[in-house]
Amino acid sequence: MIGTSLRVLDEVGLDGLTLRRLAVELDVKAQALYWHFTNKQELLDHMAHAMTLPWMEDVCTGGGGRRWDDWLAEVARSYRTLLLSHRDGARLVAGTQPLAESLPLFDGSIAAVEESTGCGPGEALRWLTTLIAFVRGFVLDEHAERLRAQEHPAAGTVLDAGQVPLSAPQDVPHLAAAINDVGPPDGEDTFEYGLALIIAGIRTALEPRP
Repeated sequence: MIGTSLRVLDEVGLDGLTLRRLAVELDVKAQALYWHFTNKQELLDHMAHAMTLPWMEDVCTGGGGRRWDDWLAEVARSYRTLLLSHRDGARLVAGTQPLAESLPLFDGSIAAVEESTGCGPGEALRWLTTLIAFVRGFVLDEHAERLRAQEHPAAGTVLDAGQVPLSAPQDVPHLAAAINDVGPPDGEDTFEYGLALIIAGIRTALEPRP
């Protein structure tokens, strides 16, 4: 049932996913689904759990024997890949609560960060949630841009390289110079730049304190 729900999500998006639509796909009456889920939110919670489960299991077991910064960067990249693998994947995860069975995996993820970096549990929690929040917010913007591109394929974006949001570049000289220097404020390079800043901040926090 959850697998079918994720397939329907990819077809119609989060707004189009309803228990009635899912019942049609499963060839059952909508009322039958309420034996499994009390409402759509509970269904979404289980979908988010199923979607993120393999990633969380990898986080719990993937830190040993690797440089902590390389490993944490890969954790962030793999999370982004996961969220991009489903339509509205970031919206789904952002709008749900973890199930009880998710908590031991999150606990194991914190332990993996502690072991990899040598930090305490509080710092491990903050670093992990900071990475998750950065990736999820970045992917939310990526999904929104994809949707705009689908609805208006010829429109492009005013922040594409070589363009500025006004007809005269002199009206926004700093923005024009910035875009000419590094390109638009999205995409792979910007993701890697933001990720590197977070990793650098963690590295600073790990330095011996006087």
